[in-house]
Amino acid sequence: MATVVASVVLGLVVLLNVVATAFILRSEFGTPIQKVVQLIFAWALPLVGSIIVIAVLKVTRPERERRFDSGSLGTSWLPGIGPESEAAHGHHGGHGEASGGAGHGGDAGFGGH
Repeated sequence: MATVVASVVLGLVVLLNVVATAFILRSEFGTPIQKVVQLIFAWALPLVGSIIVIAVLKVTRPERERRFDSGSLGTSWLPGIGPESEAAHGHHGGHGEASGGAGHGGDAGFGGH
């Protein structure tokens, strides 16, 4: 019984290290030397090192990748947060603020859209 538990725990630790390795290799953050140091850190301290590496790489990922939805429909931006909507319309997308409309509708019913 103890051998089975130890095997499962060891397998999970190795799987976590493989995930950390994939994160490091796919990352655009850092130089090749920094990636080698991260790999050494993840494998030298198997559980703690890989968790720290994954956490740091998730935080340092560019904002555009964090907001990107790579769902089952392929590569598509979530509605309203793509680069086109931010660059062309700003925060509210130009929903009647300067055109005399009622904005988002509010108490006036559906007049703003």
